[in-house]
Amino acid sequence: MMRLMSTPTHDIADRVAAAIDAVPLIGVLTDAGLRDEVIACERAAQQLLARQAQAMVEMARRAEAADAAEAQTQGQPQWSSQTRIEFIVDEIAALLTCTKVAASHRYAAAWAAADHPALGGAWQRGRLDARKVEIIATQVHLLGNADAAALADSSVDYAMTHTGPQIREWLRRRVIAIDPAAAEAQRQHALADRRVVITPRDDGTAELWALLPSINARHIQQILTKVAHDAASGDPRTTDQRRADALVELVTGGISAPPVAVQVVVPVDTLAGHDDAPGWFPGWAPATADEVRQTCGQAGPPADPAQPQLTLSRLLADPATGSLVAISEKRYRPSAALDRAVRARDVTCRFPGCRRAASAPGTDLDHTVPWPAGPTSADNLAVLCRHHHRLKHSPGWAVALDAHGAMTWTSPTGHAFTTTPWKYLEPRPPQEGGPDPPLE
Repeated sequence: MMRLMSTPTHDIADRVAAAIDAVPLIGVLTDAGLRDEVIACERAAQQLLARQAQAMVEMARRAEAADAAEAQTQGQPQWSSQTRIEFIVDEIAALLTCTKVAASHRYAAAWAAADHPALGGAWQRGRLDARKVEIIATQVHLLGNADAAALADSSVDYAMTHTGPQIREWLRRRVIAIDPAAAEAQRQHALADRRVVITPRDDGTAELWALLPSINARHIQQILTKVAHDAASGDPRTTDQRRADALVELVTGGISAPPVAVQVVVPVDTLAGHDDAPGWFPGWAPATADEVRQTCGQAGPPADPAQPQLTLSRLLADPATGSLVAISEKRYRPSAALDRAVRARDVTCRFPGCRRAASAPGTDLDHTVPWPAGPTSADNLAVLCRHHHRLKHSPGWAVALDAHGAMTWTSPTGHAFTTTPWKYLEPRPPQEGGPDPPLE
């Protein structure tokens, strides 16, 4: 069978191969050069994928135009002749030798970049990838066109220095703040779809999947984690195995659920019903005003043992930075109050991209400058998971924490990465026809 292939005027693959041949071999690069090469290759790859995305959008536009022209010629509604645009994703899957699901994700990212020029431009420069572009577009779609465009544009700088899950949480808080009613309606719609799905496998196991309200999912997660970490010393099972076994025992009545506290953070005005600013479950997800008010209505020991025990704490944030107010003590081991304050400030492990919750077992409160040379104070303490605590002390790594809680990690090759404390206070969306209200 003969296969006909088009010959592009400029073969990008040949040009890329020639460019690679022109640079030094990997083996002769310095240690720092190897890290720079990882970054450079990623940016170049994203630039090519952004160009590929542009080609996908142009394919779709031409298909739509051809369908429209055919419908007009035949005197029919355009939808009756949409034979080309319907199969664009199938054609992309065939061209790339991938599944239709994979092709649809690429196609969605391509249109997201086309619909939001700021995202497309950052992708074309290699500063964003397809996944981040799609995450941003998905999160802002709930808003009206003007708000969606403004939020997408403002998210680019943040997205360049944060991971996909961090971007999703950052955007979700802002989407809720901009249009609380729409966010709550979306939550109620999603709640109506809650369910449990069990899928048998061929190896004697089965997959258990559930769609639950956030607060219930968080409660279950913390119970399973506590049971796993409270296992007897010398238990040969992995943490994941202990969680799985605990789930079975809890559901079948083999053990009782241990008490756990589920933290919820909510602005005072929201709790009082004067505002609809979002709250959030630290290390988990943002929440609408209605959800956190309902949750806080259960604060204290629950009447129903099946419900989580919720704790409310008063946290003071600096209006200028949005971070928690610092506390200092003259001793090595932080007090319970300082421990809680630093964990509340950091929310997660402070290594770039790590989302291990600060309140989770297996996290440490570390003196950035070792005590007694460094004080036991909030501006010298940070939460690290055990893995990244070991990395901090590995050869060549250096860590600095400034007075505002910004933490800079410098690798052995001089590459620097900075994380900042959780912002408890966010700028409120501007009021129509007036300036931004001041932070209280």
